[in-house]
Order: sequence, then C-alpha cells, then structure tokens
Amino acid sequence: MLRIHPFTAGVLLALPLLSLPAHAQKADSLTVEARAWNRDKNRQVVYSAWRQHQSLTVDRLPGFKPKAAPRLSKYGGDLARSWQATGFIRTQHEAGRWWLVDPLGHPYLTVAMNSVRPAPSETSKAAFAKAFSSPQDWLTKTQALLLDNGFNGVGAWSEIPAIQVYNRTAARPLTYETMFNFLAVFDKQQTTARPASEKLPKPALVFEPEWAAFCETHAREAEATRADANVLGNFSDNEIAFSATLLPQILALRDPSQPAYVAALAWLKTQQADSAHLTPDQKNAFVGYVAGKYYQAVGPALKKHDPSHLYLGTRLHSSAKFNRYIFAAAEPYVDLVSINFYGYWQPTARQTAQWASFTKKPFFITEFYTKSEESGLSNVAGAGWLVHKETDRGIHYENFGLALLQARNCVGWQWFRYQDNDASEPGTDKPDMGSNKGIVDTKYQPYPTLLGAMKKLNQNVFGLINFFDKKK
Repeated sequence: MLRIHPFTAGVLLALPLLSLPAHAQKADSLTVEARAWNRDKNRQVVYSAWRQHQSLTVDRLPGFKPKAAPRLSKYGGDLARSWQATGFIRTQHEAGRWWLVDPLGHPYLTVAMNSVRPAPSETSKAAFAKAFSSPQDWLTKTQALLLDNGFNGVGAWSEIPAIQVYNRTAARPLTYETMFNFLAVFDKQQTTARPASEKLPKPALVFEPEWAAFCETHAREAEATRADANVLGNFSDNEIAFSATLLPQILALRDPSQPAYVAALAWLKTQQADSAHLTPDQKNAFVGYVAGKYYQAVGPALKKHDPSHLYLGTRLHSSAKFNRYIFAAAEPYVDLVSINFYGYWQPTARQTAQWASFTKKPFFITEFYTKSEESGLSNVAGAGWLVHKETDRGIHYENFGLALLQARNCVGWQWFRYQDNDASEPGTDKPDMGSNKGIVDTKYQPYPTLLGAMKKLNQNVFGLINFFDKKK
C-alpha cells in the first residue's frame, strides 16, 4: 500500500535518512505499511499490527540528480580511481570513508545477493529443467540478471562449485564468500565425543580444552580458496547465540566438571560480581569475554591458512549487533564486521554511529529483506518485514540502501535472498506455504518491480556516495 504526502516539521524527525539537507522539508516521502515478524513465548511466529514507515527513494532524494554510472572494473570497482592493487579484495580508509578495494585496485562496495543456488525441492527441479539447459546455463543467465540490476557478487550459501567453474572463463566473474561453520562443526564433534557437552549453550563450547586445536585443524579448509582472487572473504559462523542470557545459563549448570562453568566462576571473581545480582552490563560483558575466546582461536587460524582474504566475522544478529563488548572482542581479528539486520525498517544514524564507536573496523549488512502479501505465499518463515506489494519491497530496498550509503563506516550490503522459499523444499516447517524473500519466484521468474527499484539504487551507488559526502 502506497501513500504520498508532503513532509511537515514533525514528520522530518522520523526520516529514515541519516542526515538530510535543510531543504529536504520540501520533498515528498513515501509511506509504506509493514508488519514486523517475531516469535511469541511459545516460539510461534507472530506479526505486529500494520504500521506506517516513512521511506525515501532515489527519485525523491532532495537535491540528487542521477548521473551516468562510472566505468566499472570486472569486479564492479570505479575505474576512475586506482589505488594499490594486491590481487585480492581488501579494505581502505580514504578521506573519512571506508571502501572495499577490488583485486585490480579500484574502490567499490559489495552489493551482493545471498543464497544464489537452485532450490532442492522436486517442484524447483522441474522448473529448473524447463528454464535452463544446464547448471552453467542457469549461472550465465543468473549472472546476467544480477549484473543488469547492479549487483556485483554473491553472498553466503551460494552454489560455490558451479560459480568457481563459471569464473574460470567469465569476463565478469562473480565474487563470492566462504562459510566454515567452526562452532557448528565443533558442536557436532563434541556431542559425539563428550555427550555431556550437549547441555551447554553453544557459545560456551569455546571453553572446551579441544577448541583451539580444532580451530587450527578446521581452518585448513580455507587453503582450498586462498589463491582465488574472486573471494571477498571468509565467514567463520552464522548468527552465534551471543546473548545476554549466556552467563545465567552457564551458572545454572552448577557442574564443576564443565569447563564453561569453571570459567564463568573465575570471570565473576575477576569482576568482583555477585552471581545473584547480575547487572545487564555484566551479562553483556561476559558475552564479550566468550566472544573473545571464540575470535582469539578462529581469527589467527584462518589468517594462517588464508592470509590473502578478509575475515568477515560471524554475522552478528539480534542483541549481539548492539553489544559493544562483542565488537571490542572481534576488533583485533576481523577485517569487517558482518551484521544480519532485522527488526528495524532501516539502520538509523544512531545505530551506525554506535557501531563506529564500538570498533575501528568497517561493517556491512549481510542479511535483510521484505516479503509481500501480493506474492500469494504464506510468508510464515523468515524474519523480514511483511509488506502489501512488490512495489513496497522496492521502496524498502531503496530506503534501506540510502540510509547505509550515508554511513562512512559501511562497505555494502547483501540481500537475502535469490529465490523465494519453496513450501515443498526439504526441511521446510509446516504449515509454511513458502516465503517471498527472493528476486525470483520458485519457477525462476524475476520480480521486475522489485528489481527495477534495486537497479535504480545499485547503479547510483558511487554518485550517491559523492552526494552524501559533499553534504557533510
């Protein structure tokens, strides 16, 4: 549902953009109705009431006039600027702003698509066979779809083996990322070797005596892609439960045979903290302590076996993305802070400034999306916002990106995901009837309205950065 109205002085305070020129009051905003996804105390999916969210798009950005996009390198970097080329993707802080630098030495932002892979369900396989002659035909056409709409790579959970084959001969390779699941794999191993560890909160496994040696061994998997210039970087895990409930959960074990319990007691002693009267800050600080044990083992191990690529962290989510102790623990080891961003219509000025105060490292958003009623899917699965129409999904995307482009510590974003969830996909929770997360539906048909809005923003990234930076 779309409504247009002029700004008033009161509305201006609610604008999603991080900073606006004074004459922005003369512009029109768009109001999108959306419902926030959540779970109740019984872990059942619930949505909030419909609420209005003011949004700006490229066309309605006061004072901005789109120009022709600069000539781009094969990685999407700005050919007009040449910095040091290392043969791999790296970061650089230049004139107050963080950038990614492509292997040829040209600055850029990652504007990528997660989960670029064919769905494994039988219905999807049948649709795939009708739409494509082979996996490489699918990838060639998918790459063309992404490039035409301003995307310059793929994110986590993509079809990496096929992409690696494609990149060998492609004039425009697809940059991609690896995911090694350190904690998830270690959890499975420990559950088998020491069944008592199964009752531990997963992050507490970093206190197990085998953790450091496991990380050293597991990191060797990164050697397989260490020479690939098309790799943006390495994730070590996804959405670790770095929650403030961690310390109470460990203390509740009351088991001196558990290394995590012993470590928690020792930490409390150093903090002179009373376990019966823990403050919110103490709980958050302990999470940071645990996160430190994690990154201290994983970060150096990954860099030892793959010194060429960026370490992208663990895709912080929920309360972890606002815990300063986690950022401080990660800072010595990560090259980028990765954040899965849900629950807010867009990152606010306060939030991005907070991240800048938490760490000297840049960040990028590794998941966000909206789902529309218009798709006809149930949209039960997934933490993205629910909106009425595909048009609203496009408005949300533009508004979200415009907010991020004003944050000088941001080096890009990655939409979740390529294809809608198929209700018949293995592992799908019933009675889920599919979820409208994708830029293509379950039959590989694109959503042109959404993609049109994405293209408008994506192809103006460099011009928009110049526009916002001049305002500051």
